[in-house]
Amino acid sequence: MIGWVTQRWRFRALALAVAALALLIYCSPSLGDETVEACGSYANNVFSSSSVPGISATVGCPAPSYNGGGFSLFPSGTTSKTKGQTGRWQTTTPPGLVLVGATANQLVSAGVNDGGQYGGGFYWAGGGTEANDTTQGTLGMVFPSPSSYFGMQLVCGKATCTQPATLVVQTFSLYVRETSGPGFSVPSGLWQTSGWIRGTWPFVASGDSPSGLCSLSASLNGQLIDTTTSAQDVSTWHQCAAPAISQPVDTTRYGQGGLPLTLSAADAAGVPASLTKTVYVDNSTPTISLSGPVDAPSTAGTQYVTATAGGSPSGIAQIVCSVDGGPGQNFAGASAQVPVSGIGEHSVACFAEDTAVDPSGAHGTSTTATWSLKIGQPTELGIAFDKLVGLRCHRARVRVTIHGHWITVRRHGKRERVKTRTRTKVERVEHCHPRTVRRRTVVIVRVRRHGHLVKIKRVKHFRVVVPPHVVGKTARRVRFGRSTTVNGWLGTSTGTALGGQVVDVIAAPANGSNAFVQVGAVTTAANGTWTATLPAGPSRIVEAVYNGAPTTESSSSGQVREVVPAVVHIAIHPRIVPWGSEIRVTGQVLGGYVPTNSSLLRLNVGIGRIGQIEGLPDIRPNGRFLIVWKFVAGHGVIHPWFSVGTLKEAAFPYAPGTSKHMVVTLGKRTPVSAHHRKPKRHTGKRHKAKSKKPARKG
Repeated sequence: MIGWVTQRWRFRALALAVAALALLIYCSPSLGDETVEACGSYANNVFSSSSVPGISATVGCPAPSYNGGGFSLFPSGTTSKTKGQTGRWQTTTPPGLVLVGATANQLVSAGVNDGGQYGGGFYWAGGGTEANDTTQGTLGMVFPSPSSYFGMQLVCGKATCTQPATLVVQTFSLYVRETSGPGFSVPSGLWQTSGWIRGTWPFVASGDSPSGLCSLSASLNGQLIDTTTSAQDVSTWHQCAAPAISQPVDTTRYGQGGLPLTLSAADAAGVPASLTKTVYVDNSTPTISLSGPVDAPSTAGTQYVTATAGGSPSGIAQIVCSVDGGPGQNFAGASAQVPVSGIGEHSVACFAEDTAVDPSGAHGTSTTATWSLKIGQPTELGIAFDKLVGLRCHRARVRVTIHGHWITVRRHGKRERVKTRTRTKVERVEHCHPRTVRRRTVVIVRVRRHGHLVKIKRVKHFRVVVPPHVVGKTARRVRFGRSTTVNGWLGTSTGTALGGQVVDVIAAPANGSNAFVQVGAVTTAANGTWTATLPAGPSRIVEAVYNGAPTTESSSSGQVREVVPAVVHIAIHPRIVPWGSEIRVTGQVLGGYVPTNSSLLRLNVGIGRIGQIEGLPDIRPNGRFLIVWKFVAGHGVIHPWFSVGTLKEAAFPYAPGTSKHMVVTLGKRTPVSAHHRKPKRHTGKRHKAKSKKPARKG
């Protein structure tokens, strides 16, 4: 309470007030301070009156002028006041705020602390200052220690107070310090996430401060999400109220990985605050790949398709796979082994999910990868040149009688039925009979020797019929320019025939090139057998290939050989020559290309059954050749023969072949034929025929 004070205290209090005023005018508030303005051009939102009957506490706010209002304390009425009666204007700070100073603007006091009946002034926790005639105008006050309250009062200090007194302040400026800074309520949505996230998340954040929150902002990875602000009302303790942030956050705009989510705020006292949390964001699309067998025999057991996923910073949570459109199977982690079994064609479809989730709990999902796998029964494919043995066949000419039969003919414009005459014709037929072989066997017979029957062994020979049967061979000799057939069988490894299946026949020239091409395609019979026609060609390596079916595996046969001998045509000119002359042997090897620099030919010369190789002539790539042969001098007449054959050469796809023997007459002059004789020269004279005259009779 401010009561009566001595004159010395009045002067000391006045000096302290002047010093405080100078401090507040020339020093800006420190960080964490705010100024509250009461009355003047503002409303009064902080002071409340407290008085006893006889002393009025009135306020008129805002107070644009001295006479228009402000805080007023004065004795009211005509009744005397007793000692201790008090009129008071006081303000008390809310929690978190304390007062460190105040300024009373346009202060007017009359009859206060002037030795009269009233005392009065300003007070705070632990101190105060009085008002009197010397404290008119503006009075600044600095509190030695923070105070939770501040006020002004007018007190009757005598036993009875009858004189008038007035204490008026137009405006108070209160200097407030925060004891606790801004704080945030617990954010929701994005702030509450744990682990890896993706997509768009809701985000709600708010905060407050004793002096009021003037700005609130949120950022993710340094990029602003949203900010709110509030206008500052300096006539109240709580001067700002920034709205809460409520904003959906599209995380795809802010990057990948661990991102800082930061809340920032500033209050009316200028105190900043921030709060940061790391949010893990993964908006990537996982990748997945499949690998494994594409064709497997059923005897190999269960097959496995390997699924491998990756490509997401958050890692792979699981792989989901289905076989043949069935229900999905979940495999935890970034790899999976998907079992596939059963004969037939199978399809495996897989997709991967990473660990990042959106608000609905959905994971990041890869595209679906597929894998096709066939599990089939093993098959066997055979190939051979079949030959029917056990029959002896020959072609013969037989006469066939064709009996007359009725036919319809047109005669004289009419249709008549006539009977043809009986006639015969000759046809060629093939006769076959079983082949027999002579067998030797030992039999036991009884004979009488010396009057006794004894058993002895004797050798007997008899003929046995060979039953016709088919024999498969791995090689067949075929004439040049002729086609042939090849046979085979297709079935499973357990011996079950496969009918109605397509078998491809491939062949490569027998020249080491391995240049296989397809030469035919056939369909197997119900019993699995097949027969294919090989077109004319060179010596070849032949193989059969089965490409498989939805339930059977592919297979290939062994190899058989088609042997085709080369054909050589020759001509000799002249064919009749004397000793010491020469002949020209020309010809061509049929069958196609002849290797370059090839020593393919051999020249055979002989007389009768005796012959020998006489040289290796040159041959052109088109197969043509020319041989010049010169005879030595001699006498007599002989008939040598000439032939040209081919040798075995790896690069030439034909077996060795020899031309016909061409015989030359050597040692005999070539007769001049009549049409080669030299015609007589015509003289131009006419020759008259001489008439035969009869002889004169004597």
